[in-house]
Amino acid sequence: MIFRAIFWIAVVSVLMPHEPDLGFGRPHLAEPLPATLSSLVAQTSTEQNCAADNKACTAGLALLNSFQAMTVRSLADVKADLDQSEQSKDENRREDFIRRHSM
Repeated sequence: MIFRAIFWIAVVSVLMPHEPDLGFGRPHLAEPLPATLSSLVAQTSTEQNCAADNKACTAGLALLNSFQAMTVRSLADVKADLDQSEQSKDENRREDFIRRHSM
């Protein structure tokens, strides 16, 4: 009975459709993040929340905006950075190979 259950679980897991791996991760999961941060900034930037201490509120919003700009990058930028680092690794490997075999 246990073996039959394990067999059918394996069959279902093999036949279950999977998302194709295009190298971009899951872009649809990253979409709500900027909208959420933007709404958070919009909520905290109201005059009602900043009336008591305007300097602290302005500093907090600036910090949040810089954090958002630093952490939320487009996937194309990340992919370009990864491609560039792989190219530099390949160039270093070629140089090492040439250096080893030219001696």
